Amino acid sequence: MPTHLFKAANALWTIAMGAFLGLTGGLVVAIIVIFRGAEDIAASPGIAPYNDPMFTAFSHQAVAGYTGQMLFKIGGIAALALLGLAVLTLTIRTLLMIGRPGVGSRGAGLARAVALAGAVGFMALGSAVTLKINASWPGLYDTAASQQEMDTRRADFDQLHRRSERVVTIAWLCGLVALGVSPWCREPTPTNATAISQ
Repeated sequence: MPTHLFKAANALWTIAMGAFLGLTGGLVVAIIVIFRGAEDIAASPGIAPYNDPMFTAFSHQAVAGYTGQMLFKIGGIAALALLGLAVLTLTIRTLLMIGRPGVGSRGAGLARAVALAGAVGFMALGSAVTLKINASWPGLYDTAASQQEMDTRRADFDQLHRRSERVVTIAWLCGLVALGVSPWCREPTPTNATAISQ
């Protein structure tokens, strides 16, 4: 087995998953800080329709929401790219182990594969929900809509927002499990151990 290739794939796997966890966690913290900061200073947008008096109660949400949706749009793409790199490197790592002597737990490897699949699936779902959130967000500031329409839109938006929070949290936890079990997964038998066994 080309040991250097295995080590490179292993290193890239660890970097990709670590970066995914850091990026996703950092995005969540950043959004919380942005919303709390906008609320603390009673931030208000300066352009129409967001500065219309009928949206005064939601002024800080308009400022924070505009910034937040852009962050999540860019961050979601980056997170999926990192997960794609993780899948690729883990696949290469697994192919390099086929038919080779190794040490470690096959069960841990299976748990890692399932957790990674969960991270990818839930993050993809989270990205789809984010697109819906971004598409519906301007409708929260429609001056032509009735109060009843606005209430319905805000209720639907809040539901989407909660769904996004749940699926991104689950994706992050799946990624944490995938990275956490890695030390127990199978690796090539050390060269000196192979020589001794022969």
